Amino acid sequence: MISARWHACVLPVAMWALAMPVASQEPAQQAVRIGVILPQTIADPLQTAVIEAAAAGIAMAEEEFSFNAEMFGTEFAVTTIRSDDVVAAADQLVAEDHVLAVIGGYGTAEATALSQWAGGAGVPFINVGAESDTLRNELCGPSTFHVAPSAAMYLDAMAGWYVRAGFRRWYVVQADDAESASQHERMLWTLDQRFFGAEEVGSAVVAPGAGLSEDTIAQIRDSNADLVLLLTGANDQLAAVSALSAAGLEANVAGFPYAETQTRQFFAALEGATEKLGSNFRATAWEATLDAYGARELNARFRDLTGEPMEPSAWAAYQAIKLIYEAAFFSGGSDVASVVAYLNDPSSVFDVWKGIGTSFRPWDRQLRQPVYLVEINSAAEDAFSSAFLVGELPAIYMPGTDPLERLDQLGDLADRSTCQ
Repeated sequence: MISARWHACVLPVAMWALAMPVASQEPAQQAVRIGVILPQTIADPLQTAVIEAAAAGIAMAEEEFSFNAEMFGTEFAVTTIRSDDVVAAADQLVAEDHVLAVIGGYGTAEATALSQWAGGAGVPFINVGAESDTLRNELCGPSTFHVAPSAAMYLDAMAGWYVRAGFRRWYVVQADDAESASQHERMLWTLDQRFFGAEEVGSAVVAPGAGLSEDTIAQIRDSNADLVLLLTGANDQLAAVSALSAAGLEANVAGFPYAETQTRQFFAALEGATEKLGSNFRATAWEATLDAYGARELNARFRDLTGEPMEPSAWAAYQAIKLIYEAAFFSGGSDVASVVAYLNDPSSVFDVWKGIGTSFRPWDRQLRQPVYLVEINSAAEDAFSSAFLVGELPAIYMPGTDPLERLDQLGDLADRSTCQ
């Protein structure tokens, strides 16, 4: 049975506040305080784009939900700390600002540290930037919730798009690290179990920063692969595309959608790296040209505020704040226990402007949600038009199916979960 909380908020935020459904309890009257941790030291320009977009999403959410809270007589505040010591920053946010939740996790190391901290502190941690499946499985925490799509979700979506498009011979380039090896294993599983007829025709392991050797390029050519999948970091993906293009290969190239590869800055770099390869399709958690489900209004407000398209990291940070705000409001109490209980409640459903109510999976606390396929626009005249939406998985309008069944087409189901 679908809860009465399954609702769609598609109005501009000032009107949304007036249109919110009445909770069964009285709305929280105490202060709702949220903490955000962003990296202080950022060496990579692509990661800078991710973090600065997230900061803009946080600023927009703070402004909008402060307005909403004031209308309901509730104090609301967001405190952002830029620090490389995420545990110390989290302790500070709890001790000095009395936050209900901490948002962050820009990378697996940060997210792991904050997840472990949250498990001990009992304060919810909302992961908005780390895709690693280990965080949802063996390293899962009882107070950790994931807004960022998981690696398994991205890989399932990519397999769905490419296999159905006829690309069935895959060559995989994997970085020489544990995370990429895990992605490779999960990709092989989804090709074998969910997409019959597709196969891996070759693979190579490369050290980060080493680039593709002549031997690897020759192996890719000899494999007759119709898709080359790059399970490497953003800069290594750019280098690989450039090398494959220079070698005259004609295969389509896809890359794992790390946060850095979902930015307009990466799209521009990728467009400049090749003119021959079919490498202009990318998987993303959000798209600034999404024009339905209330996304038009959200994207428009962000663009009016910043002058920039809403990047996926901005969307994720904004939604994380919205989730905590709603959890405090609808639970009837602005305390940590009430917020955690509401987030964990299977009947708690959240509108994140993706066209269908979303909820956290009980076995790994991953937010169920669609994933998008975008095409880089080589004829773009500005950043906003440099990509446009071309696909979405799962198909949210499949008639006669339960919303949870549709959304659970992406990612690990309970029978594969190792989260304890």
